[in-house]
Amino acid sequence: MIIKIKQTASNIKQLFDIEGDDFTAYGELGNLNKFQDITLSYKTTIINGEFVFSKPANYIPLRYLFKKTNTVRNFVLYKDGEEYGNIVNSIEGFYKSRHIITLNNGNTFYCYSRFKGRFGYISIYQSDKQIALVETFLTTTDFKFNHKLYILDEYNSFADVLTFFVLYYSNFNYSERFHMSKYTNYSSSYSFSFYNKKFDPKWRENHFPNENFFGKINI
Repeated sequence: MIIKIKQTASNIKQLFDIEGDDFTAYGELGNLNKFQDITLSYKTTIINGEFVFSKPANYIPLRYLFKKTNTVRNFVLYKDGEEYGNIVNSIEGFYKSRHIITLNNGNTFYCYSRFKGRFGYISIYQSDKQIALVETFLTTTDFKFNHKLYILDEYNSFADVLTFFVLYYSNFNYSERFHMSKYTNYSSSYSFSFYNKKFDPKWRENHFPNENFFGKINI
């Protein structure tokens, strides 16, 4: 499955149109700050994320020097009002962090980000298997970011929560609130992490050979 996540409003609102194979949805981030609710709506279903403060020890800097992990930016997920899981940013060492999606049904996904050139990437794993990839084009107009989510067919049932994760990640890493820009921003970035090996530059090409971020490839 391929899902396009297009930001349609920035500044005083953060809105997204989401479209994929048999999956159409709408996303909304908090208008005022990064710690407000995040909402994904599709068909008759709503996934809502609420920020919850982590235990105070998780905000102690350099705690990883004592082999402790800081879990911050914790959002608890609710699906149609029932608790569904949570997402955290897990800081595990110097230049070593990842996001973890934990669902109440026992499924866990590990998300590793990397910036390389004109794109930001997130490789999503279940255990040791990469099951999805997010591409984000870093060139924007009015700070409206566009994302593309690729999911292996056997994991299509998780399309909603993986799409929600893209909104969550955008909320903390891309979204700009109360800006006055009306121009195109051309940007590139490079990042280093001890998890860089989790990014496979051939994954999309191997699993979706007829697609890139901009659409189908003419062969």
